[in-house]
Amino acid sequence: MTTTILFDMDGVVIDSEKLHLRALSLTLEKNGITYPEEILPSFAGKSDRFFFEYVRDHFAVDGRIDIDEFLSEKDELFNSLIPRIELVDGFEHVIRQVKALGIKTALVTSSSWGTVDRVDELLDIKRWFDTVIAEEDTMKHKPHPAPYLLALERLNAKKDSTIIIEDSTVGIAAGKAAGCVVFGLTTSFDKQTLLEAGANYAFDTYEEVAFAFSCPL
Repeated sequence: MTTTILFDMDGVVIDSEKLHLRALSLTLEKNGITYPEEILPSFAGKSDRFFFEYVRDHFAVDGRIDIDEFLSEKDELFNSLIPRIELVDGFEHVIRQVKALGIKTALVTSSSWGTVDRVDELLDIKRWFDTVIAEEDTMKHKPHPAPYLLALERLNAKKDSTIIIEDSTVGIAAGKAAGCVVFGLTTSFDKQTLLEAGANYAFDTYEEVAFAFSCPL
């Protein structure tokens, strides 16, 4: 029986993954750093710090960039794009069902607390979760299981009765490493990619997710 559901934020609760990637790209463009744009999608679900460290090590002249300054610039750019954000279609219907059943919930994201708070100002998302884990809450980040393990600890939840909903390959890896069943949502990657990453099930819509909740898993 499922007693706990842990939700990623970008691409699972809010339709924002493309805006994050756009803000990362604009930050590099603003600072005159060129890189192969086709690598961007592979960073979906990873922390911004991880992305900029990768860029520093592979594309920055002399390997020198101010990571903290880049993070600040990216946040400013993302905040300018945030007003375009909407909830992922079907999320609100499912989360209302989940809460009505008394299932414990957590938001577990690689985004910063500043981003979480800004999104909450616009869409009031925190009200649906019993706890929130953001980038600053753990030393290690997805694909490491630390964020999900912290959520389980805070909720006093058992991994074998917990479902994690993710849209990225790194998020799925984190969820599986935490020992939980993982649902993949195809807002960022196709079903085959999510299943190959280790998702137990992959769904195109929250309507399919809601149906899965009504069936034995």
